[in-house]
Amino acid sequence: MNEAKIKVILENKITLLAKLAVQMEEQVKAVDQNDESSLTQILDEKEAVIESLVSDDQELEKEVALLDEKNRVAIANKLKKLGAQIESEIEKITEMENECEKNLLNEKFELLEKMRSTRNGRTLLKGYGVSARIKPKISGSI
Repeated sequence: MNEAKIKVILENKITLLAKLAVQMEEQVKAVDQNDESSLTQILDEKEAVIESLVSDDQELEKEVALLDEKNRVAIANKLKKLGAQIESEIEKITEMENECEKNLLNEKFELLEKMRSTRNGRTLLKGYGVSARIKPKISGSI
């Protein structure tokens, strides 16, 4: 009974991770294309999938807690292949997430450089503005 339920939970987790990987690919494209509206939508969808994954993890913990040590080891050996698939998907997602974060940081630094150059440009242009009126040193009768 518990083995079948654990297997279903793990298979659902693999499905959710595959869905998350597809969303990560879409996120990378949206970041590359600077498409903020689709990026926001993708992030919302990712959040829902992640919440489902957390829920599955909690359910899995409950099921595993009900098992004795001997059954845990036996089930772990039987479901080793599913565990390897889950690890592979997680590594792929983590790699894409890191790449996306790196791209966003590069974009952030480029934007900061543009802002600095604009600020420096304005400061330099002030020196070429209209000169202040020279006031006479002798006032009054002249």
